[in-house]
Amino acid sequence: MIGLRALCIGDAMIGPEKFAAACSELLATVQIQTAMWLGGDKAELQRERVLVEKGGPDAVPLPQCLKTLKADPTVLLAHYAPVSSRMMSLFPNLRVIGIARGGVENVDLRAASERNILVFNVTGRNANAVSDFAVGLILSELRNISRSHSALFRGEWKKNFANQPHELGGKQIGIIGVGKIGTLVARKLSGFAVVVSGYDPYASPEQFRAAGIKSVSLQDLMSMSDVVTVHARLTESTRGLIGEKEIGAMRPSAILINTARSGLVDSRALLMALQNRRIAGAALDVFDEEPLPPSHPLLKLDNVTLTSHLAGTTVEALENTPYLLCLNIRKLVVERKTENLLNPDVMTHLGETLWQDLAD
Repeated sequence: MIGLRALCIGDAMIGPEKFAAACSELLATVQIQTAMWLGGDKAELQRERVLVEKGGPDAVPLPQCLKTLKADPTVLLAHYAPVSSRMMSLFPNLRVIGIARGGVENVDLRAASERNILVFNVTGRNANAVSDFAVGLILSELRNISRSHSALFRGEWKKNFANQPHELGGKQIGIIGVGKIGTLVARKLSGFAVVVSGYDPYASPEQFRAAGIKSVSLQDLMSMSDVVTVHARLTESTRGLIGEKEIGAMRPSAILINTARSGLVDSRALLMALQNRRIAGAALDVFDEEPLPPSHPLLKLDNVTLTSHLAGTTVEALENTPYLLCLNIRKLVVERKTENLLNPDVMTHLGETLWQDLAD
């Protein structure tokens, strides 16, 4: 038997000690080793993370922390660290990879499946954080809150803005993506007496009913909504989901909120609509290029609210994520159940061998 041995690779946002604490609490007699990717430099982490999200785990070198590490893990836990095929080859007894986030762009999922390694992620880990932020952006854009703030810092007591101020009550809200985040947005907006519609071809009628959201087509949602807020997952099928046609269907008084992924929206079509006042405004937390360069045309507009990819980052979300991830692995090891397993075919293929290897 191989036994349960965990390698916890932390970073500047979730340190290795957070993973180790969750492992110790939830995985009983597990042996733990820790490592740190990129030290504690958040700026470097941001640069490397963007490279990995665009080019996959092979877009950056193997983490330096592995070069002197003597590890033979059966379980590897990480946040943003790139888990490439090259890394997997260093650990012949690796059986489980756990990623403490919803996206797994930093894992070579195909290579893991070929090596019969199970890959887990954590869905909804920052659902509260992102839904809070989306509601905040809606209010900020409708009421010119951030623009007034900026004007005061420039010494201007400004009352007139590109957008007329609007109350949220009674507005038509269109939610694209009725998962955990979209559902929470609907719930948190319910106190404003809004009318909520949603588009999500993957959600069941029961999900729509439970969330109090009316299911409509994407085109109808775009044309009828005062506020369109995006909460879909970026895949090859959803890339460019909101294009020139969809943006062109929006009301001139409507605003678009994106706290999901920039690739869901045709950024050029959105920019043109904002420049030409085809729509009233937008609030964006995600961009095709991050950090946003100083010369970016969005920064020249007076009808946008822009934030630096902050929506999912709160103390609570980062603190809780390692525990949510280790709960998934505990269910696997103790209860032989799976949650948030991304390659279930591997489990079927391994059969009883998996339980023998992970025996604690």
